[in-house]
Amino acid sequence: MNKSQAINLLENEGWTKADAMRALELIDFKTNPDEITIRRATSRFAGTELINRQRLQAAQKGMVTKKNKEIEITHHEYTAKINGLNQSYQKEQEKYATQIQHLSNTNKVLETQLQNANTQNNELVKANQQLQKDNKDLKNIIDGIKLKLTMNIKQLLQYEDSEIRKALIHMFKSTLG
Repeated sequence: MNKSQAINLLENEGWTKADAMRALELIDFKTNPDEITIRRATSRFAGTELINRQRLQAAQKGMVTKKNKEIEITHHEYTAKINGLNQSYQKEQEKYATQIQHLSNTNKVLETQLQNANTQNNELVKANQQLQKDNKDLKNIIDGIKLKLTMNIKQLLQYEDSEIRKALIHMFKSTLG
């Protein structure tokens, strides 16, 4: 019998492959041992040592199962927390996106108002400059009229009373147009 046949024999009797390989380590398969030789060599593993090993394996499997359950529970908890945080983040992001859009719209309205105010300001500055120029021209005209009136009154004061009346009537007629 070869080593793989011996392992299959032990596996059919409930051994794990790893235990069967450990039990068969001391057997020299070059001599082609028979089933009885294999059973004698593995009999010392079939007793308390195999039971202890199986108990240790069962305890390890139990610990692994317990850890796997803990990991799974922790995974579910963290997944729930992450989902909650993602939803919260999305809500906040939507909230801020709405606020940004509102502020952007308000900014556009304010820019338009500012442009209108600047345009009106420029128009008012031009109108003010024109009014100042017109006022200066009017002041010059009024000064010219005052000067003519002064000169005419000076001339009128040189005439006699009746002549003053005639000159005043003539002056008023000329000012009426």
